[in-house]
Amino acid sequence: MNRKVTLLCTAAACMGLSACGGSGDAGKTEAAQGGKTITIAKENDVVSLNSILAIDQKSFDVIGMFTEGLMTLDADNNIIPAIAESYELSDDQLTYTFKLRDAKWTNGEEVKAQDFVFAWNELAHNDEAEYSYLVTDDGACIKNGNEIVYDGKDDLDLGVTAKDDKTLVVELDKKSPQFLSLMVFPSFYPINEEFYKEQGDQYGLAVENLLANGPYKVVEWTKGNSVKVAKNEDYWDAGNVKVDNIIVNAVPDFSTSALDFENGNTDWTQLNSTLIDRYKDNPAYQEQPESCLWYLQYNYDNKYLANENIRKAISTVVDRQDLVENVLKDGSTVLTGFVPAGFTSGPDGKDYRETAKSPEALAGEDGVKAAQEYLDKGLKELGESEITLTLLCDSSDPAKPVAEYIQSCTSKLKGLTLELMPQEKANRLAKMKSHDFDLVLTGWIPDFSDPTAFLGLMTEGNAYNYGSYVSKDYDAKLKEAADAATPEERWALLQEAEQILLEDEAVSGIYQMGGAVLQNPKVTGIDHHVFGVSNLYKNADISE
Repeated sequence: MNRKVTLLCTAAACMGLSACGGSGDAGKTEAAQGGKTITIAKENDVVSLNSILAIDQKSFDVIGMFTEGLMTLDADNNIIPAIAESYELSDDQLTYTFKLRDAKWTNGEEVKAQDFVFAWNELAHNDEAEYSYLVTDDGACIKNGNEIVYDGKDDLDLGVTAKDDKTLVVELDKKSPQFLSLMVFPSFYPINEEFYKEQGDQYGLAVENLLANGPYKVVEWTKGNSVKVAKNEDYWDAGNVKVDNIIVNAVPDFSTSALDFENGNTDWTQLNSTLIDRYKDNPAYQEQPESCLWYLQYNYDNKYLANENIRKAISTVVDRQDLVENVLKDGSTVLTGFVPAGFTSGPDGKDYRETAKSPEALAGEDGVKAAQEYLDKGLKELGESEITLTLLCDSSDPAKPVAEYIQSCTSKLKGLTLELMPQEKANRLAKMKSHDFDLVLTGWIPDFSDPTAFLGLMTEGNAYNYGSYVSKDYDAKLKEAADAATPEERWALLQEAEQILLEDEAVSGIYQMGGAVLQNPKVTGIDHHVFGVSNLYKNADISE
């Protein structure tokens, strides 16, 4: 969630937390209870542990500790079986048949195929589930998904059935190359129907309202402060889980969590740009690859931003190289496309960005000169001598300093004034959803490993197309790709679709997020991923 005018700075998957205070004490208390314990500091608080309603990365990370779906990821981002012991795909690639392994919930009941049938239908039919679209042709392409989610046909069920307790059959309405990668995402995790209904609207809101079938189970949850999980002895692969306890503290101040790390009370913490120079030579410092893309989205209801040259002026003047090297300094990289690097590979085995065209990122005076030419042309077309726009953004890192940098770049242009509107998350999201902005700096972390995880955001009517960009050619190209005869043809069509988006300057890629962290050298096996759940902890260990 994470996931993301007036220039609006958001991250769809980078959600915020409240203060915890005393994270070091929490770590010491747990250690005193015995067993191997890892203490983690995260900027954001857990919002919900209901896999149907959760939308933020912190919640997904914790859900991934105590729940498993059909598939999971290994340390190298390969999709491997989890609750599904095996699967078969029909010759026409429209039916998956999963065989489930012997697994239990912490109430002693078996994990059954019906648990998936129930959870997925609940996701599709729940009006509050922001990720319900993942069952449609914009995601897993499950039969009847479009009709239920988009057409409101509540009398239908998804094309997913429990042939027996251990056999799950999923019917698709079209081929879905991204289907298996979606199975690692928490929205597709199973739910014990009887327990869920017993909890009512309290499900996922407290320890007593949760069941686990994963490596750990939630044993304490103090909202705004910390979540503690303990090894789940009922887990099907408990013999390979080495850590007894994991404490996840909410510490919104990076300096506080870094100090806790120095004092030996925290084993893992993120860093922001202001701390990079202090810790970059520390043996505990790591840069982890991310597939989070930060980009500008423009509101086409604004008459100035409906002008292509105005949009190009704003994009061109931003010195992306200077931004990543001298402002962020955390391993972030320049990105001018709309699909990140190191995220997904094509049928030829090459990274998407390696074969896709990307606009040149100009720097220094070259960027200012080219941007001024675009601006002058746009102002002439509009009959204006100068304009003022507002950039809406989060009031916290990394959005606010990046927005301030963008503002400083645009200040070099004659005829454009860019004002900032930093907002707390709730207000920022409300403005995005009501299209109350000029332009927005927004972030997106993909839910599955395919270019459409990004490209699909900008289709007409998509809930995350906050600027109301509409291109019949773009939508038609994506539809053509979905119906392509071969994987190679599909890949080429997806790249052609991206070119339409970039030539229109409907969005402007700014940078691909880096991930600077401090990790205790004694800690291993915190597996970092570029899609789905950002960190999985099944393989975690800490040496004495």
